[in-house]
Amino acid sequence: TWGPNSFNPEYFVKQPRTIAEAKQNNYQQVSDQCEDIFLRQRFMKPNDYGVILIYDNQGTIAGVQMGIPASMITDKFYKYSTQKMFNRDTIAGVELYILTAYFVDPRTICQSGRNPSHLNHEGTGTGLWLQNGSNPIRDSIEMPLYDNTVNNTKWAKGVCLPTMGMSNNKRYHYWYDNRLDKSCDEFFPAFLLYNKNKLAGFGWIVIGKFEFTKRTEFPSIPVIASSQEPFPVCMKNRIQEAGGMTAMHHFFNNETWNILC
Repeated sequence: TWGPNSFNPEYFVKQPRTIAEAKQNNYQQVSDQCEDIFLRQRFMKPNDYGVILIYDNQGTIAGVQMGIPASMITDKFYKYSTQKMFNRDTIAGVELYILTAYFVDPRTICQSGRNPSHLNHEGTGTGLWLQNGSNPIRDSIEMPLYDNTVNNTKWAKGVCLPTMGMSNNKRYHYWYDNRLDKSCDEFFPAFLLYNKNKLAGFGWIVIGKFEFTKRTEFPSIPVIASSQEPFPVCMKNRIQEAGGMTAMHHFFNNETWNILC
C-alpha cells in the first residue's frame, strides 16, 4: 500500500507471485474453487483480510481481494448491500464484504493458467479486470491498459500525489463516473493509476473508516478533495458523517520511486 516514504518497509510491500512464495511468507489457503463467486486458489495471512491473493491452477498470481468484516459495515452512509462491486463471503468464520480484481483474463484462471515462463515474460499480469457482480466471468470488466483509451469510457481524470501515478506528464489518476452532482450512494470503490501513459496500478477506496488491517490508509478530506477533479458536492459531508474513508493502493511496479507526479 501507499506511504510517504518509498523505502519504509511498512509501505509498498511486495506480494508473493506464486503459491510457493506465499507459503514461505506465512500465507494460508482459504479456498480452491472454480464454480462459485470467486475463482481458484485464495491465500491470506492469518486474520488479515486486507489482502487475499488469488492464484491460478498452476499456482501463479492471478488477482487480489480486499475483505472488510461485515460486522463493521452499515448501509447508513453508503449502500454496501447494493453496490455490485462488493460480494459477500465467509472466511474462517468471519463474514466479509469483498472487492475483487484479476490481473489476467478470468476465463484463463481455471483453464490454462500461467507457468513460470509466462510469469517471467508477462510479469504480474496482462491487464486488470474488476469484478462487478457475482459471476467472475460474466461480471469482470477489463480496465483500459493505456490512458489514451480512457477518454472513451466513464473514467474521469483526477489528480495524484507523488508515487501515485502520472499521465502525459500531468498529475492525473482516474475515478469512475466522477462529477460534481455524483450521488455518494453511487460512489465507485476503486480508482486507476497511470504512469507514462500505461496502467501502473489501482486502488480500493470506500466510505467509512475501517480499522481491520495494517495495510490500509485513511486519507483526509483535503487529500481526497485534491485528488478528484471535480470533488462531488455530497462527498465532504458524507465522509464526515461516516467517520472518514479507507483506501489501499496496489502498484504494478517494483520501483515505486519511479511513479512520480
